[in-house]
Amino acid sequence: MYKPFSRLGSAVILLCGMTVNAQTTTQIRGIVTDNTDQKHIPGATVVIVETGLHAGSANIHGVVTGETGEFTIANVASGEYMLKVTSTGYEALTKKIKVIAGNGNTYNISLKPDLLNLSEITVSAATTRPGENKMDLLAMQLQPVKSAQDLLRTVPGLFIAQHAGGGKAEQIFVRGTDNDHGTDFAIFFDDIPVNMPSHAHGQGYADMHFMIPEVVGRASFFKGPYDAGLGDFSISGAAQFQSLYKLDRNVAKVEYGRYNSPRGLVMLHSPEWRNQNAYIAADYSYNDGYFIHKLHFKRLNLFGRYNVQLSPATDLSVTASGFNSSWDASGQLPLRAINAGKLNRYGSIDPSEGGSTSRVNLSIKTSTKLGTNGTFNNMLYYTKNNFSLYSDFTFFMTDTIHGDEIRQWEARDLFGYKGTYKRFDSIGHTALQTEVGLTTRTDLPDNGRDHVEQRVLLSVDAVNTAQITNYSFYIKENWQFHPRWHMQLGLRNDLFDFNFQDKLDKSNDGSKVVYRFNPKLHLYYDMSGNVTLYAKAGTGFHSNFIQAVVSKEQPANPVPTSYGGDLGTNFKIGQRALFSITGWMLYVGSEYRFVADDGSFEEIGNARKIGMDASIRYQLSNALWADVNLNYAHGVLRDAPKDANQLPLHPKWNSTGGLTYRHPSGLNASLRYRYMGERPATEDGSVQSASYFITDAVVKFTHPRYEIGIYAENLFNTQWAEAQFYDESKLKGEAEPVYDFHITPGTPLFIKGSLSVYF
Repeated sequence: MYKPFSRLGSAVILLCGMTVNAQTTTQIRGIVTDNTDQKHIPGATVVIVETGLHAGSANIHGVVTGETGEFTIANVASGEYMLKVTSTGYEALTKKIKVIAGNGNTYNISLKPDLLNLSEITVSAATTRPGENKMDLLAMQLQPVKSAQDLLRTVPGLFIAQHAGGGKAEQIFVRGTDNDHGTDFAIFFDDIPVNMPSHAHGQGYADMHFMIPEVVGRASFFKGPYDAGLGDFSISGAAQFQSLYKLDRNVAKVEYGRYNSPRGLVMLHSPEWRNQNAYIAADYSYNDGYFIHKLHFKRLNLFGRYNVQLSPATDLSVTASGFNSSWDASGQLPLRAINAGKLNRYGSIDPSEGGSTSRVNLSIKTSTKLGTNGTFNNMLYYTKNNFSLYSDFTFFMTDTIHGDEIRQWEARDLFGYKGTYKRFDSIGHTALQTEVGLTTRTDLPDNGRDHVEQRVLLSVDAVNTAQITNYSFYIKENWQFHPRWHMQLGLRNDLFDFNFQDKLDKSNDGSKVVYRFNPKLHLYYDMSGNVTLYAKAGTGFHSNFIQAVVSKEQPANPVPTSYGGDLGTNFKIGQRALFSITGWMLYVGSEYRFVADDGSFEEIGNARKIGMDASIRYQLSNALWADVNLNYAHGVLRDAPKDANQLPLHPKWNSTGGLTYRHPSGLNASLRYRYMGERPATEDGSVQSASYFITDAVVKFTHPRYEIGIYAENLFNTQWAEAQFYDESKLKGEAEPVYDFHITPGTPLFIKGSLSVYF
């Protein structure tokens, strides 16, 4: 029977993470892997059946496997038990074990894939915490993917938009927020931050094109500012991607699609020797695009990973990646010219737009086991990023002779360290998981803006150099203090050091140091084995442009704080239907609006947002499931009058969903939709953006030696606008600037075929 702590000393011991075990108990350990390829399975639930208090209750002797599939269950008395292991996408496994005090009690568990079987899933805090933010790898495989940026579409309620020829980072929309290219949405790959503060093309700019989609092995997402391990830019949410630990077979893949879009991929692994393994991957893609003026888009990606066991307790991983791309773009098109018949929908006002970008990442990571319950991870990383973008937002509004084309450029070095200590403890009948992290990152960007005509320099308008250093320390305590209750407490401390130099005007130079403290709280309650309730609260932040941080004329909040709260439930009806419903609110410290004439952003004030996320996954048969995600958000500017307080182009209603089919013969298929509703284009809501409804389809046949696939995007050839902006511009022949929608047409019907060979 569970008994609450009665003495302050017990609580002190708990918070310090010390272990108290009865002498008559021991622990069991093990690793959970995939039956087909022996890959480790993180997030699997391992429970001792006999320790459940009653049917459907949360289990004290239940844990979730870590990053490498390992688990430890402490404080287990000697005896015979039934060990049950479950994970979404796998058949449940029940294994009889005999626990002997003083023995190793180590078990290797292998699960068989069963991606569509929902009947074995038990809804509880143990499965909700890892499950609610786990990206479905099957869904990532069964959707049209032109680049790694498309993987974000797997996040329920998240939409992306490309409006510069496919080479730069996409816009990100989630939870009622236009995150631009990452201002309020953080992205990580192998723990390396993708977002870049004070980037030449936007705050928090997050370009994922250096990632090879097939290299991604695990992925997870977060909504709201509730995870202490995430820092800058993680307000509306975050996504984390991890590369495959190793390859089990070599892969050669070719793709070809409409609009002259070939792609080739090679992934090769070395034989394992002396506790070492390695693999490399390379892909090259080209695309002319569907515009009248061809994109000439080219991208080359390289990735390599090396793993070695330095000792029985320490593993080492080294990763390296690089990519280079260049492209032309047709830019954003004024809707008035299209409607008047003066401009083809796939034409261009200034076809000299486009750009080039490159990125190199290097990382070295060690993982050391400390005793039986602790792990210490250390990582050092370095990123080199170069960026050049030609854009023409306003045409002839500022310069009526040469036009308003600009070039934004940047060269950046990024250095970072991340250290985390994790351990599992049991105190009496309670379980405690502790994570302590220390991170540093230093960005050294040189960037600027030029006025150009047809990519020829006319004037240099800005040249800046900066140093932005962020030190952070956080602690997360996951405490299952009752069979039905689970709590996570997070505390995060961040210190920013900003230094800025304006190479054209020294009076703009400046520096500033800023400290922020952000608490987080999660609370879960298991009503039964089929219903879990949860509440979350916390604060988060995004840093501002360094020019605004050090400005002497218009001082801005350097790191505005946002406050959020979630109330939700995960529940199961019968054996085939899983539901998730969350109501949320978010007070955002500052919102930004795009300034078209110079490609910068201006702060428009504080905002309040409320919304709802709902999803259902229903298993129609052993081989077929359906899912629907519905998202609503309503946001207002808190300090603006009621007739002018709407958030321009922030999403209100959107939905995604579809059917997924998987047959034991190797035939896989999906039919999916995405709907984006109307959005206010102005603060008074008098102008609304156009909605769209797009359908995509994928059919794949997988054989042990090969795979054949057909992908269709915009299956019904719908005419739609992927990106929409509402601002001023002036065309030749116009006497005055005109407010208008400037759109990037979405892709017409796009079909691509692929062939993969495994060897």
